[in-house]
Amino acid sequence: MSQDSITIRVSHEADIGLEKLTLGLMSFASQYQRFIREKYPQAEDHESDLLVHSVTEGSIFVELFGALQPLFQGMDNYLIFRDFVHHFGIKFSALQVPGGRIDETSVKELKELSHIAELATAAGSSADLEALEYQSETKGRKSAAKLTFRPKEARTVLENAQDQIREISGGTSDRHDGVLMRLHQTNLDQPSADRSSGEKGIIEAISDHPRRLVYANDLSGQRIKGAWSEGQSPYELGFTVDVDVQTVNGKPRAYRITAVHDVFPLDETDD
Repeated sequence: MSQDSITIRVSHEADIGLEKLTLGLMSFASQYQRFIREKYPQAEDHESDLLVHSVTEGSIFVELFGALQPLFQGMDNYLIFRDFVHHFGIKFSALQVPGGRIDETSVKELKELSHIAELATAAGSSADLEALEYQSETKGRKSAAKLTFRPKEARTVLENAQDQIREISGGTSDRHDGVLMRLHQTNLDQPSADRSSGEKGIIEAISDHPRRLVYANDLSGQRIKGAWSEGQSPYELGFTVDVDVQTVNGKPRAYRITAVHDVFPLDETDD
């Protein structure tokens, strides 16, 4: 019998590992169960399950329906699915921006979001989450809500989720917004997100000593590189940045640049 459902489609140019796929789907189910428990506390545990309706080959396409019918007779399931997709999308969107964080979350939830994001981090991949409403009059389907994420968004979600896990677990970073940085050591190579750039910077508001620079995203690295690629000396420029200070034993060891707001000649700051 046709009914309302949630569909997950994962498209990959190359094969996807079974462990990655399984962790992603299990994490998605856990997100759904948490949503049901919070919004419908009267539901029994078994009523928050997602059940596999069908699996289609080609792109990985899984159709799921809920086990809520005994409790919510007379209520359209697509409304529940629609609200869940919106709810999930808000969390994912919060982590899609440079340096993004989720309020009132946990390490467990951040790990789940990481596993889901990993479904679409490979080049040429994408993931779709959609709530479908079954229309009995036409025996067709109508999309009630849809979320799509591709490698760039997925990698940003993964990076931010892992950073927030470290912050919650070990307190190993300290965030500063809108601070002035100058460069102490530069590297002509193009930076890769969340890898050592080979560069060092000084942020006097934090420490007089130069610290290793790590860029949280490609845009931050490109903004700093682009500022002095046309003959401007990098050591004559100032940068207004948002930064996570990564520490070891309470001492700054690296600056993770999450955003670059402004670039200007340092002599402009002189009176």
